[in-house]
Amino acid sequence: MKKKFTFYARTVACTVLTLSLLIINSFTAKTYAQIGCSNESVLFLETFGTGTTATSSPDVSPTVLTYQETGLLTNSGTYRVVNNTKQTRNWHNSDDHTPNDVDGKTLVINGTSGAFYTHQITRATGFVSGTYTATLFIMNLDKFNSCGGSGLLPQLTFRVEYLSGGGTWEPFVGSPYTAPPVSISTHSTWVEIGSPFTLPLTASLITSVRIVLTDLTGAGCGNDFAIDDIKFSLCPAGGPLPVEFLKINARQKGSGVSIEWSTSQEINSKSYVIERSLTGNSSWNAVAYVNGAGNSSTVKNYNAYDAQPSRGVNFYRIKQVDIDGNYKYSKTVNVKLTFTKTGISVLANPFHNSLTIDFSSASDQVVNARLIDISGKQVGIEKWSINTGSTRKDFSNVSGLQRGMYILTVTNSAGEILYNNKVIKE
Repeated sequence: MKKKFTFYARTVACTVLTLSLLIINSFTAKTYAQIGCSNESVLFLETFGTGTTATSSPDVSPTVLTYQETGLLTNSGTYRVVNNTKQTRNWHNSDDHTPNDVDGKTLVINGTSGAFYTHQITRATGFVSGTYTATLFIMNLDKFNSCGGSGLLPQLTFRVEYLSGGGTWEPFVGSPYTAPPVSISTHSTWVEIGSPFTLPLTASLITSVRIVLTDLTGAGCGNDFAIDDIKFSLCPAGGPLPVEFLKINARQKGSGVSIEWSTSQEINSKSYVIERSLTGNSSWNAVAYVNGAGNSSTVKNYNAYDAQPSRGVNFYRIKQVDIDGNYKYSKTVNVKLTFTKTGISVLANPFHNSLTIDFSSASDQVVNARLIDISGKQVGIEKWSINTGSTRKDFSNVSGLQRGMYILTVTNSAGEILYNNKVIKE
């Protein structure tokens, strides 16, 4: 009986695991990032309709993509509008993106390079000058290893243009915009891409605008994608913020402060400057720099390290700088540093031509630092006076050392070991 019971238990466990895997594999992530602006006025929204029968689209260029009504979409340069993304064996199985659609359709493409989609929007009352956004949701249809680990990635460009009084199509400011390549995901995942665009002041009334989507990736395995919910909106408040901060915090880490923050979206984000102040109101100084993501509609996590904070309260804020030089600040956070013992950290490890060490000390003191190679030979020794609070010291004559591992040991005047760890010379 015991053997039968064990077998039954294992069978149940395997069944539960199998069902769990089926549930996981059928999961579709629908992202709702805020590339679009607040209080937007939607002027055009393409959801591709509903139904169980495949159809073509009047906005898809027949010179770039060929409509294929039935059969597997195995040939590059083919498409259909359909209510499921799994139109060949190795693609993700997903519904469309549009919320609350029953048998909602999406545009499914086995891609090739070219301007494959154009839609013209006409308003008799005209388009006012100002900020607009053009966005869509896209899914990379390929599963991992569908192309042997070396597949292409779809990458789209948005062109937003207006018909001038002279009868020519002119670009909005910010057009064209090239979105990042759409990565392969474990599960079927919709990702929002797009950007703000500005219609400049014109001498004539603008009544026609068009959106042109271009596939920058050539034909081949991996350039397979679905798009849905193409949207064009007016932004009466002036467009989306270039960066949406989710959080920022600062905490003591060793002898310094770790500053961590995250963003929910980034538009034309060039860099982040981490600034510190002792009052929180004035005398802000830059202590670190981090590159931005450029354009992103997914959560990005960042961190930086201030190796020389002051004893007591330190205030921090993040200055986000756009590609065009504009900037904005995050909220201000603070952390109180307490030094009950001597904190020591190496600024860069591995190091190259200099070995820099940061100290945080509760009192003035004298320390000895020794550098030992792997054979046990002492190759350097220093004696430093350390002040209360933060102090930075550089080890002399390390540029001529051989590449490899060394042991750095720091002791106080009583011979107590304050730091003993390996450092790498590159």
